[in-house]
Amino acid sequence: MTDKKILRTIFLNLFTVVFIIMNYFYISEAFGSISSNYINNSGYIIQFSTSLLLFTFLAVLAGPYIGFVSGFIGELLIQVTFYKVIYFDWCLLVALLGLFCGIYKYKPLKYHEGMKVYYTFLILVITSFIVMILIVLFQFLFHPVSLEMEVLFINYGFMFFTQALISMILPIPLILIAYDKIFSSRERHVYNQLLTHHPISASDHTFFFQFGRTKFYFCSRCSGVIIGALISMFGVHLIELMSGARLNPEIAVMLCMILPIIGMIDWGTQKLKYRKSTTESRLITGFLIGIALNLLNFTREYYFFMLIIITIYFGALFLLIYFGYKRDMKKLTKDMDRLSDTDDII
Repeated sequence: MTDKKILRTIFLNLFTVVFIIMNYFYISEAFGSISSNYINNSGYIIQFSTSLLLFTFLAVLAGPYIGFVSGFIGELLIQVTFYKVIYFDWCLLVALLGLFCGIYKYKPLKYHEGMKVYYTFLILVITSFIVMILIVLFQFLFHPVSLEMEVLFINYGFMFFTQALISMILPIPLILIAYDKIFSSRERHVYNQLLTHHPISASDHTFFFQFGRTKFYFCSRCSGVIIGALISMFGVHLIELMSGARLNPEIAVMLCMILPIIGMIDWGTQKLKYRKSTTESRLITGFLIGIALNLLNFTREYYFFMLIIITIYFGALFLLIYFGYKRDMKKLTKDMDRLSDTDDII
């Protein structure tokens, strides 16, 4: 495997982990995490079906290791943020759920065969049963209450299995069949200049995300900007929930001034033909710009000052475009003169 493929694999795995964690956190914030019912009460309340459905589906797509890591961290963040206490046993339970669901990982065209659908159904049943037993066991060992084992099994274990049947065992195979049919029926390359900003000849400036056998191409730097903005939003949201304080506007101003400079240098030196940027540098610099764009929301006290800074940056951007155009025209003129001289000799 080449260095570029290794870097791409590392980046995509890290991004997938963060993506699943963010989804788990936001959905759990709205509907309740997988552990919330058990920690807060022993009554039968259906409230985490969306969290369970989404997390299971993403774990099957991502695989066991990513499912384990993202499940543990996602549940840990929920507990630290909302419960203000950590139940490691429940973090482990959600992580194991992701691990077991991801063992029979999705592969393109897999669900075109009926038996593979049956195997997925079987894996989900076995996983739900194992997690059900672990819930009862962990509840008995780590959260001792004056309840008989039979009551623990009904109020905790059976509660989970029933919910898993409704929102995991039955719907997930159907969703995977639809996903496989939409994205894997044939190999496709979705290359639209609205998304890439570059012609096919400049495809080295693009980055693709693959779903099944379908590849969606995006501008590398724009991909970094979107990812940076989303992760920044999530990070700031976490900090605000944990600390109860809004991000300091002075810090936001400083970061908004500093972070875009690196991207301007990378893009400008490429535009002026001093060097050729790489996919990695475009993603990283775009990521930093995305963070800065999100942090602009916290600089309202310095609205006019930031307006001046943004104007300066756009002015520098247009100057770089102008000088880059002049260099291109100068090079083109030299090439035309060289061709003309060659024709005269002939």
